[in-house]
Amino acid sequence: MSTSVVRSCRCGVASCRDRRALSASDFVSREAVAGLASAGRGVCQDAGMLLLQGVATRWIADDPQPGLVQIEITDAGGRVHRLEEKAAVLDAVGLLGAHTNYPVEIQIACLPHHQENRLAQERPLNVVDLSPWGLDDPAVLYPVQRDQLSWAAPSVYSDLSVCGRQAGALVTFRRWRESVGLDSDELTTLEDHLWQYATVTPETFNAWYESHPLARLGQDEPLPADLQDSVAARGLGLADVWRAVNALVQITYGGLFGRIESQWSLNELEVLGEVTARYGVPLAPADAFAQCLWIDHDWGRPDAELVSLWQTTE
Repeated sequence: MSTSVVRSCRCGVASCRDRRALSASDFVSREAVAGLASAGRGVCQDAGMLLLQGVATRWIADDPQPGLVQIEITDAGGRVHRLEEKAAVLDAVGLLGAHTNYPVEIQIACLPHHQENRLAQERPLNVVDLSPWGLDDPAVLYPVQRDQLSWAAPSVYSDLSVCGRQAGALVTFRRWRESVGLDSDELTTLEDHLWQYATVTPETFNAWYESHPLARLGQDEPLPADLQDSVAARGLGLADVWRAVNALVQITYGGLFGRIESQWSLNELEVLGEVTARYGVPLAPADAFAQCLWIDHDWGRPDAELVSLWQTTE
């Protein structure tokens, strides 16, 4: 086992299974954490509740007030990462202190970055960062085992697989079209096409891929003339509709080949949400699609029954 000493940084705790049976209410609440996480973050990943196991190992010093605690995180390779944080950031009621019986097991919010397949591992490793509560810089990545991670509702889109994110985007897009009265056969069939991907198999992929004309739309190409007429008839911004359609497609198509990174589909989801929110339609709540988490499979593996359930989400 190797050891890495990491610089001091900020951290938070959502729950604890330590030997003293500290309760979740003893630590920083999700609502309080949201205030920390929301600065500089998008609506798709505020205060995500994907949790990584860690341990508060010792009290370091009383100064600076209200005192410093050492935290350890062990990655999938057995490397121990040690960090320091003020006790008040970790502990809302003062249970972590100079006289606490350490070690105390904790859980720390993290964000998924990508998954890695390694020959020595049966399951893909989840590569995460510890940025949601400010524990570490987003550029510092930790490869961890699936059993080191847990998840707590309510969910945010960064918790979800790509298929879960696409489902939320499609429900949002449908709600937006209904709200603004944008009735279009091109958009209805595009939605059907994107829903189909969740159950596409290797045998059916080639027939599905780019089988819809809007999925082949280039970055500099305009929307089809019939769709432009429908947009104009409703008094909508053509640029808004183009951005929404492109983002909807790219949530899936933008990561089809090669290793995917979580941020790619989140960026597209953010664009879609920005457009629909201007018309009074926010992104659909992520909880409705939490049956497929990124940490279980980055793309997600929903069956036809689950996809059908998602499609009927109001």
